[in-house]
Amino acid sequence: MAKGKRHTATAFVTGGSGGVGKSFTARALAQALGSHGYVTLLVDGNPGQQSQRAFLGVDWSRGIEDVGISGAMASVLRPREVKAAFGFLPGPMAPQDPDLLDRYGDALVRLEGSCDFIIVDSDRLDGTQWDDSDTFAGGLIRPLVEKAGARLVFRVGQSGSQLDDGMAALSAVGLPERTIVAAQCAGGRKPRPDRQWRDMLDGLATYAGTDVWTGESARIVDTGLRGFEPGSEPDWLVRTAVWLGADKSRFRKERKGGLWGRRTR
Repeated sequence: MAKGKRHTATAFVTGGSGGVGKSFTARALAQALGSHGYVTLLVDGNPGQQSQRAFLGVDWSRGIEDVGISGAMASVLRPREVKAAFGFLPGPMAPQDPDLLDRYGDALVRLEGSCDFIIVDSDRLDGTQWDDSDTFAGGLIRPLVEKAGARLVFRVGQSGSQLDDGMAALSAVGLPERTIVAAQCAGGRKPRPDRQWRDMLDGLATYAGTDVWTGESARIVDTGLRGFEPGSEPDWLVRTAVWLGADKSRFRKERKGGLWGRRTR
């Protein structure tokens, strides 16, 4: 690695179905890492929906297409621009662009070494998509996980189709050493015991813990907060960050994030 470059850990946040908190997880994870001293980038990797663009209030004059014109880091919105502890790379201004996979792949390659963590908020995946190289899952996520060391942060619901679809997708992916699961439990419901989750996920993924949706969780989303206050992150989120390579000791106290002013590549 060239002098001055960083080791960059890339993670795709996904799941087997909708409504399991993928975008919330991606944003909260990026915020937690940035708040504790890591130069972190959040990428809107759901071209059709782009919920991060909407949540962060980024207009359609900025997009991943800018990378080919201005360069990777020059196209990233800095933390002050999105009022967060992370930088942000929006999705495409033209979501139907046939070259989208190449644009995303080029951007992620160019960003390698410029930040500590890249968190990509991705759409759901299933076995069919995983085996199809023309999809975001099969054409971008799979090769980067299997061949370039990227990882999967996977969200699974604890019952019904959100559980069944999630487990089926994990089985289709079949990369337990590259996958960590955060389970979701809706407010007012009793979460499955951790031992039960570990047994269910044995041979499929590492278990990070259960995200029990509470009034605080709802407040964070409803008031537009980017994530949890530094030092108050839930255990499942801290375990995920540490599994991706963060230093656990950093989460014991608030840290100032960012050397973004020096990153102009």
